Amino acid sequence: MKNPPADNPRPIFSLKDKIFCIVFGFLLTLVVLEFFLRLLGIGYNLIHKAPVDTGADYRIYCVGESTTWGIGASDPVSKGYPHQLEKMLNKKYPGMKIQCLFDQTIGQNTSEILLKLPQYIKRHKPQLIIFMIGTNNWWNMDRSNILLFNRSPASEVALKILIFLDQFRVWKLFKHISFSLGLYKERWNYGFPRGKNVEELYEDIGQEVNLQIFNQLAAYDMEEMVKLCNANGIRTIVCNYPDPRISGWFLRSVQKNTARKFQIPFVDNHEVFQKLNNPEKYLRSGDYSHPNDAGYAIVAENIYKCILENRLIETKAKKASR
Repeated sequence: MKNPPADNPRPIFSLKDKIFCIVFGFLLTLVVLEFFLRLLGIGYNLIHKAPVDTGADYRIYCVGESTTWGIGASDPVSKGYPHQLEKMLNKKYPGMKIQCLFDQTIGQNTSEILLKLPQYIKRHKPQLIIFMIGTNNWWNMDRSNILLFNRSPASEVALKILIFLDQFRVWKLFKHISFSLGLYKERWNYGFPRGKNVEELYEDIGQEVNLQIFNQLAAYDMEEMVKLCNANGIRTIVCNYPDPRISGWFLRSVQKNTARKFQIPFVDNHEVFQKLNNPEKYLRSGDYSHPNDAGYAIVAENIYKCILENRLIETKAKKASR
């Protein structure tokens, strides 16, 4: 015996209802994924904790991103350049306690660092700050000062949209996936062609992509940071990246000019890595920008020599030994 037909037939969703459900589901997925990615970041930082200020006699704050954090090392905290530098300095100056501190944020641009710098200074009261910054300006525009240098009204809206989107982890994840799949490439990610004229290459590639705006952004933010340090009586060192590619040379000129303008020490890691017989040996496998343990040891040694040559801790060490 068949069941009698239902009094109320199954409701039929309209096209408008279906579109609403799809859009709502998509947005909800993005919100959940954004929340999950932020939790992952918190969890990663809890596992790999940044050094705690121990009230050392001489405090050095290393300002940067992934290369300062130690990405590429077997253990980012203990094998990154700040900790290796700290060990070298404490061995050199046994009469005083020296500590190298750093932020564990990776992927940040110079504008984000500029906003954080007053907090770093207030919290840790460093006597020396080491800058190795600028490599993320071209892809991360979260809170970027890039609009200060934009001369094209047509791109104003596009830049504002990118600045807005880059505050979300989901958007950054999408860009990373695009990079890894080759859907988008860093167009100036060139290997260093030995024997070629670097200045000519800079001119040729500079015409292909608009590097000037990123150079202006890096120069502005770095100069503001150095001015802030000078106002607080903090010594500074500017370093470039050990990245041996031609792309590392572009930012190198900005970093070098900043150091020259303010008459502060400049550590040319890029040049040192260029002169190595086999630079890839000191970099993370498959990665031409982040060093491995041995590579970070070279970076730490370069900065160590700079500190000694410029006698940045000499006076403090003499006072501690009395």
